[in-house]
Amino acid sequence: MSRDGSFQLHSEEPNGREPGMSSRDEVSRGGPKPVAFAVIRRELDEHTGVLDVEGELDLASAPSLKWALTDLLDAGHDQVVVDLSLVTFIDSTALGVLVGVKKNLSPGAKLAIACTHPDVLNIFELTGLDATFDLFPTFDDALAFVRGSAAAAG
Repeated sequence: MSRDGSFQLHSEEPNGREPGMSSRDEVSRGGPKPVAFAVIRRELDEHTGVLDVEGELDLASAPSLKWALTDLLDAGHDQVVVDLSLVTFIDSTALGVLVGVKKNLSPGAKLAIACTHPDVLNIFELTGLDATFDLFPTFDDALAFVRGSAAAAG
């Protein structure tokens, strides 16, 4: 993963295909293989950064999430949204990354998580972390929260 702050997309398969599979095979099987894991970093303004995460957040992908979050914070973003709307699984390693980042936020910084997948929400609830994080059903609600909108907070 590049740490230079540029647009970043990560996938476990280098070409997104099964070994030995051609693009013609992709089409005959109904399209490209779904991405196992991806992180897309967006900088909305000098204060607001977004990580769009897709796939499974586990032992293998958690370091990429940590680097991406660290890079956003190191770039001076103090309003961060982690959009987990397309995450289908999260394990304790990834939860530990989120907890560590939340604990080390500078005073006044905000971190919000957009999450809709029932299995992922259930993990936050079962671990009690739904009380630790500011979780929102939509990206727009999470963004409004980090930007200080009274409507999102209430």
